[in-house]
Amino acid sequence: MGRVLVVEDDHAICEIMCEALRDSGHAVECVNNDQEAYERIAGVPTLEGLVLDVNLGKGTTGFDVARFARQVIPDLAVVYVSGEAPQTSFKAFGVPESVFLPKPFSPGELVEAVTKKLCDRAA
Repeated sequence: MGRVLVVEDDHAICEIMCEALRDSGHAVECVNNDQEAYERIAGVPTLEGLVLDVNLGKGTTGFDVARFARQVIPDLAVVYVSGEAPQTSFKAFGVPESVFLPKPFSPGELVEAVTKKLCDRAA
């Protein structure tokens, strides 16, 4: 499976997402803010997938992080998650070929979305 970075400012949610992805065979790392995400993305150009919350608290948004990530890794699979941002903001600000998963979602739904985007990337 793929190398995935999860960017989520809620530590508990981040761990739940990472556990689900690890259990499905993905190599996963979790960071809790935009600055850590920028550093990891720039330092690990072998990332294959990015799962990120749209609202990251202080700093930039998940949309900003994903745009930066696509500059570094153009074919990166991107899955946005949010319990606050409407689907319309995703359509306006999300990077092309990405998906939006509204919170709450099940671990299975997350694994399915990430796995599909990684498969799309490989095709």
